[in-house]
Amino acid sequence: MKTLLLCLSCLLTPMWAYAASYVAGDAINPISLLDQNDQTISVTDETQVLLFSRSMKGGDVIKEALTPLSTTQMPARLVYVADISGMPSLIAKFVAVPQMQDLPFAIGLDREGEISRLLPDTKDMATMILLNQRNILDIAYFDSSEALGQALAKLNQPQ
Repeated sequence: MKTLLLCLSCLLTPMWAYAASYVAGDAINPISLLDQNDQTISVTDETQVLLFSRSMKGGDVIKEALTPLSTTQMPARLVYVADISGMPSLIAKFVAVPQMQDLPFAIGLDREGEISRLLPDTKDMATMILLNQRNILDIAYFDSSEALGQALAKLNQPQ
């Protein structure tokens, strides 16, 4: 019986490891990726806002919220990371990434999905993670660029 329990726990452990994602109170690992212009973009102790998308719809929500912002309206120490591992590599290389190069902000691209696998997400939504020294203070999900834009505007208001 003990052997059966040990075998079952060994089989199920990898599934639990992949299913877990960061939650409020966790410290995230430093992230370093290349953006759409092959420049390094990093999540460090100084990062205060991490925007994340794993789906095309979530990415559209973030792009629509960030594109109209001027550099003074953009929250300080904001990093945007997108998991594009689900996108066929030829489409990413020849269509999606070239279109992203026209955007006025950097997007850290996780092409393999490994670096961002623990970042929380909800299907077809954008994720905003508030950080302090890489510790997660809050996680919010947005299904509209208007709601995300309002949340970002509140971050820029003096406290």
